[in-house]
Amino acid sequence: MSRKKLTVRCLSLIVLLSGLVVPLSQCSDDPVSPDPPESITILSGNLQYSKRGTELPMPLIVEVTTAKGEVPQMANVAFDVVTGDGSLSRTAARVNTKGRASTSYTLGPGLGTNIIRATLQENTARWVEFEATSSNFFCPEQEDTFRVDYGTARELFLATHKSILFPPNVDSEGNLLENSGVVLADALSSRTTRAFADIDASGIFDSRIYDAAFSAKGEFFVARLSFHSEILKVDQAGGVSQFAILETNLPEPDPAVELTLNPSGLLIGCDVMGPFVVGCRNEISRFPDDAMFVSGGINNDALAVDPRRQSNNALGEDIYFIHKPNTALLRLPLDSLTVEPQGVQLVTSLTADEANYARGMVCDTTGTVYILVDSDETKELLSVTPDGTKTVLVDFFIEQGQGDAAGMQRDLAIEPLFPTGPLLFTLDTLNDDILLYDTASGDLTERFENQPVDVRTTLSIRGELGELTGGERVGLAVLMDPTN
Repeated sequence: MSRKKLTVRCLSLIVLLSGLVVPLSQCSDDPVSPDPPESITILSGNLQYSKRGTELPMPLIVEVTTAKGEVPQMANVAFDVVTGDGSLSRTAARVNTKGRASTSYTLGPGLGTNIIRATLQENTARWVEFEATSSNFFCPEQEDTFRVDYGTARELFLATHKSILFPPNVDSEGNLLENSGVVLADALSSRTTRAFADIDASGIFDSRIYDAAFSAKGEFFVARLSFHSEILKVDQAGGVSQFAILETNLPEPDPAVELTLNPSGLLIGCDVMGPFVVGCRNEISRFPDDAMFVSGGINNDALAVDPRRQSNNALGEDIYFIHKPNTALLRLPLDSLTVEPQGVQLVTSLTADEANYARGMVCDTTGTVYILVDSDETKELLSVTPDGTKTVLVDFFIEQGQGDAAGMQRDLAIEPLFPTGPLLFTLDTLNDDILLYDTASGDLTERFENQPVDVRTTLSIRGELGELTGGERVGLAVLMDPTN
């Protein structure tokens, strides 16, 4: 006799003898205990976040057991909203044959933490609470489970507005446009480069790339100026699609956009108007006028986010940026999901060259900020600790030599999880080289110095007389290794 037939007969027999409809669970193979329910625990659905006004992706599930850890014969759970203005799909539920009960929760229009309590009705002293964050943003790209889908860990992704790896584009009138795209460089082992994504111009408008960054999920984004300042998403096969348009055209003469990873969201960007949060597709949020210097003067080559979560806010991070008129490195503590700034803080004062000619900035897992500076007079790599202590790690005039030997350093990338300490990468577009600084040993090495010319010149474009004609503004990002 099959198991299915046995179950049906069991249910029929009970109905015949008792005249009552007894739940099928009473005849299942799952053991139940006559002891009263004693314990309630969260099984799944805690600590979710979603866009305000939407249902959480996962239901809220609790598990009820007896004092012996067994499934009780009968138990009921009440669900109540303690904090927040959302709604429940049901406020009471009887546990199933596994001792579980569930409900779904829809966030209200407010932002911040919602708390939902599940109480064991047979023993109201036993309860648990779920927490959920109501955010301005939520989309699949914000998942923060990093994956190495684009290539080998620690490969460099170089977004540049000129490279000989990409064929020139021609507009509708036959004019030659810049050949821009993303170059993939293996700077650690094979020391080779190859074309990854060709980012051509749209219509009659010249395409100019400014920066690139990976999201916490490991997806790749590029900032560029075409008809609008925009953010592009590049898939694993090198396909390019528009992801977001900045809400206003940025003022000339410097409409550049800097991007960086947001540990608890998607991306954080910076332009001459200051930092902003990139939420979902076509959702960009700026900060209140009194939160920062929105009148201009922001160095839009320098932006970093502390990858650590704040101790008092699991969804928070610190944004670092530079205000040029005040020659100051600033910190903005932020919950970037709800976009609630907590006021700008001065980290340290900078020299005029450091503030005006910072070409890249990153932050490691200790909260130390690294700043790449390149001017005619100052070519340095600095570190700034969270308490504002500033140290010159590398003086390129001393390490590389005077004049052209010191190079033209453009952008800074970090691999913060390297076993011996953070690795820093810079791009010397004048000498067609990638430099590696090992923070553990203090060594600075040239990674492409002995490579053939056809490999080295993929990092920039030279004119007939050998002068640098492209690649000056680049975006450098490292595909990190999530296993460390």
